[in-house]
Amino acid sequence: MSDEESWVEAKLRYPAGSNARGRVKARFQFGVFLELDDAPGALGFLDIASYRPDPLADEPVPLPEVGEFVEGVVAIHVDRDKQIKIRVGRPFWED
Repeated sequence: MSDEESWVEAKLRYPAGSNARGRVKARFQFGVFLELDDAPGALGFLDIASYRPDPLADEPVPLPEVGEFVEGVVAIHVDRDKQIKIRVGRPFWED
């Protein structure tokens, strides 16, 4: 299967609004990259603004560590980077 076919399959597997689960592959100050279950042709990405597992917390919650599993909701697909952006918790604009 080509990279493009894998990417198309990943988008079908994880449409916007669906639940996604993956293991943290790399961690940076701005977010984490995830290896998504059943989507070898795509990377999940969770940025710091989209990680709100506890929206009532007074302090920012640290991003998950490499190797941890994360569950969230697919926000959008970024074709250029073959990324599936994930959000955890309620979006900040809904506060």
